[in-house]
Amino acid sequence: MKAKMKKKKVLFLIHTLGGGGAEKVLVNLVNNLDRKKYDITVMTIIDTGIYRSALKSDIKYKTILKLPNNRKRNMQTSGSLLNSNSKKNWLIHLYTKFWQKAPLKLIHKLFIGNNYDIEIAFLEGISAKLIANSSNSKAKKYVWIHVDLLQQHKSKNVFSSFKDEQTTYNKFNKIICVSDIVKSSFIKLFDNIDRSKVIVKHNIIDRNEIIRKSKLQNKFVNNKFTICSVGRLNQQKNYLRLAKCAYLLHKKDKLNFNVWILGEGTQKSIIEKYIKDHKMKNYFHLVGFVKNPYSILKKADMFVCSSNAEGYSTSVVEALILGLPVVTTDCAGMREIFSNTQCGIITKQSTDALYNGIKKVLDTPNLYATLKKNAIQRGKAFQLENNVKEIEKIL
Repeated sequence: MKAKMKKKKVLFLIHTLGGGGAEKVLVNLVNNLDRKKYDITVMTIIDTGIYRSALKSDIKYKTILKLPNNRKRNMQTSGSLLNSNSKKNWLIHLYTKFWQKAPLKLIHKLFIGNNYDIEIAFLEGISAKLIANSSNSKAKKYVWIHVDLLQQHKSKNVFSSFKDEQTTYNKFNKIICVSDIVKSSFIKLFDNIDRSKVIVKHNIIDRNEIIRKSKLQNKFVNNKFTICSVGRLNQQKNYLRLAKCAYLLHKKDKLNFNVWILGEGTQKSIIEKYIKDHKMKNYFHLVGFVKNPYSILKKADMFVCSSNAEGYSTSVVEALILGLPVVTTDCAGMREIFSNTQCGIITKQSTDALYNGIKKVLDTPNLYATLKKNAIQRGKAFQLENNVKEIEKIL
């Protein structure tokens, strides 16, 4: 009789399950891993996040720090420890200092334990630091890098020094980067890392689920050309840049269109003030976080990414799956997403360049038609099953 295969116990650790790209990718991955092979646990540093309810029921969930309900509600969609209130900066500073000096092995032993065959830090920073200092010497240890660390290196603040950060990443068996540029930047930054450990695996995106949800009804009406974007309202996503572009296109070029931005975040009040001061309320809309962005995206005509930095944009892939042409600033992963397909425009990292890219599409119907046709074709290339199998090979 054939012996029953023993399941590998796999832990995924992430800071929260708030409304961000890495969190969504984690949910897509764990929900689709083979249950015959893996016994899966997802753990967060802080017990919050809108995506917790999206985990399938057979996935174990644990947390290290439970927040009061009022603080948890504030974090559900933004994923931020605190809001943008400057009076609370001292608490962010205290939290960062704690992780610089924390007794990591003891925390790991008390809250994670030695029961797992594989321990995965699914985000840079705190998650990486804790898994790298695991009390479980038998477990294989992997870390995911989701951002170009040469462009966006906020995670360095939880390390006591650059040497501490470099030592942390050297402890992992595999370092998994979400795009070629993310890998290249990581190797440039940490030049003493064993390069054979550093590999590229693109984000797990559930194409069938996106298409299914896009067919559901919503109250949104597209009564003129509509630009859409999805992401946190933070400095990295730079939606203030998009607001400035939209203002110029309306005021200077007299172009008539709507902008819908789906998301919450710490820069919301800054963007709202810009909208109010420039009288943009009738065409620039901060929709907020929505559980099903796909049914709204489906009604839009074009997707714009105004980010300062990305790793491999989940939202851009989702837009292409729904057939939307994309205008984006030049971030890590964009050329890999587009491949050799003219499904959008990649501009330089500036407000002027993004403005010119959007204007070119709005002013040129034939170009838009070509981009639209190619976006539909390119969207068919993103297949969930193949990417999940690639991750299972690593595990």
